[in-house]
Amino acid sequence: MQSALLPMRAPPPKFTRMTSLSILTMHGLLLFIAAELVFSLTPGPTVMLISAYGFKGGFRDALAAIAGTQTGNTLWYVICVTGLGALVTASPLLFHAIKIAGAAYLVWLGLSALWKSRHAQPEAMGPKLKGKPYLQATLTQMGNPKAILFFGAFVPQFLDTTAPLLPQYLIMFAVTFIGESIILTGYGALAAAGGKMTGLKHVVWRERISGVVLLALGIMAALA
Repeated sequence: MQSALLPMRAPPPKFTRMTSLSILTMHGLLLFIAAELVFSLTPGPTVMLISAYGFKGGFRDALAAIAGTQTGNTLWYVICVTGLGALVTASPLLFHAIKIAGAAYLVWLGLSALWKSRHAQPEAMGPKLKGKPYLQATLTQMGNPKAILFFGAFVPQFLDTTAPLLPQYLIMFAVTFIGESIILTGYGALAAAGGKMTGLKHVVWRERISGVVLLALGIMAALA
């Protein structure tokens, strides 16, 4: 009878294990920051556009082009994370399939960058400047379908679906926005000061480093 009067013990709390690449872990956060900095350092169409405006119109025009680029990135990011959030809620299995497809895409990007480094050529001509730098940069970035493909492949690898998604999206957006803004500002300042684009040797090594990072990240995401 005495045992029936003893208070019942509460069941032990359940803990969910975060994935090794979760943005909520220090390891995942540092890896995300490092990967984002490498990607931002690799010149693309928008970097060429920002540099061209810096050469032609000075640092002010370069900053306007940077603002346009970040506007395009923000719009693509919102489109991407909105779709990912819907997938997590509606079908965890489908979201997992997207993660695997994204990992494969990162591996493909890494291999492509390594292959491209064998045939890298310096740009003979810069982009054509049309109208206001902010508007042209925004339209250029919004017209780049690789942006949403990249965000769609990169972001899911660092999500922990057992935790609230909004804080994770905000952390990744802040890292991406701040890191890319700093690097693009550096490119714009160099262009405005009359600095020349880096030589072919540096282009090759940028492609190789970017390729290795993408390849390694894709493999880690697939095995996590």
